[in-house]
Amino acid sequence: MLQNNIFSALIKKEFKEIIRDKIIILLIIAMPIINLIIMGYSVNMDSKNISTVVIDNDNSLFSRNIINGMRTSGYFNVDVQHDGNPQRKSTFTGDVKIVIHIPASFSKDILNNRDSQILVETDATDPNSTANALQVLQYLISHVQDKELRKFSAGNGKSNVTTTLISRKWYNPTGDTKINIIPGLIGMILSIMPMLMASLSIVKERERGTLLHIHNAGIGGLHYIIGKSIPYLIIGIIQLTLMLMVSVIVMKIPMQGSYFELIVVSILFIVLSVTIGIILTTLIHNQLQAMQILSFYFLFSNMLSGFLSPFEAMPIWSQILGSLIPLTHFIRLVRGIMIKGDSIFQMTNDLSHLFAIFIVTSLIAYILVNRRWGKSF
Repeated sequence: MLQNNIFSALIKKEFKEIIRDKIIILLIIAMPIINLIIMGYSVNMDSKNISTVVIDNDNSLFSRNIINGMRTSGYFNVDVQHDGNPQRKSTFTGDVKIVIHIPASFSKDILNNRDSQILVETDATDPNSTANALQVLQYLISHVQDKELRKFSAGNGKSNVTTTLISRKWYNPTGDTKINIIPGLIGMILSIMPMLMASLSIVKERERGTLLHIHNAGIGGLHYIIGKSIPYLIIGIIQLTLMLMVSVIVMKIPMQGSYFELIVVSILFIVLSVTIGIILTTLIHNQLQAMQILSFYFLFSNMLSGFLSPFEAMPIWSQILGSLIPLTHFIRLVRGIMIKGDSIFQMTNDLSHLFAIFIVTSLIAYILVNRRWGKSF
């Protein structure tokens, strides 16, 4: 009987502790709802509006109808050019994912009842982002070809002429998923570990009263942020070095670009992750809250960064949210440097976004830490 009373008292006490913690109550109610709504609408493997260059050397009724069909399909964001070298690998700079070469003899071959070919080059660093679009392209070509030939043949049935898509995959010709996944995993780990360690360290210091001693020693908020960042920056660089060694030596992931540029970008990202962790600690009071908020941030970050599903497949509002997440831009930079061999000067858009997020978060961290420094922080 006594044990039952103690047991029921323990349960009541635990519920009271939970109810008193307003942040935990908010997370219990809000986190699953927000996750379901945002992730449910955002995660999609069917990419739309893929940036596509069509090099139309034929400029015929057939090719123009194919291009019009691509535009109305919703899968392609088409830029038409009328001259180009099929070997131009440089076309894939920027956001271009697909390059389609329509040969000058395309319409002639069809009208003369000869099979034809169209060269399709894809940026295969993320094969999932173009898979459905290529299937739609094959259907459009066949549909336009049959429709136009029926006009010329006075409706005498379907033509036996076929157009074959010749696929050329740049950067990942075998379609190896590791080449796409590993750079994303590097970014995810460098996002999680420094942020988690910095946050839990600060929360422990607060719970033990160490922060008050640090404040009384005359350390300012800015010096505290810098002092917290340096050890976890060093740990992050060690983790990056180990992951690169395993990726390149053991898993045979190609390293086409500059190690120096990758380290520079990673240093910026690691410091940014620590800074976000410091910001989160100004909003929480204990380690349980830290784990809850950080788990929500990690899930939110991974799902909207383009790591698990193509970024182009997400709705516009999700892409806007994803653009505010540092991991989105870091994954693109890592893939560009490692797989494509791009320089950071060729990826100024993502680099500038990452740097802008760093400046904003650093200012927010400085303001929040100074506001709470020596009080409850």
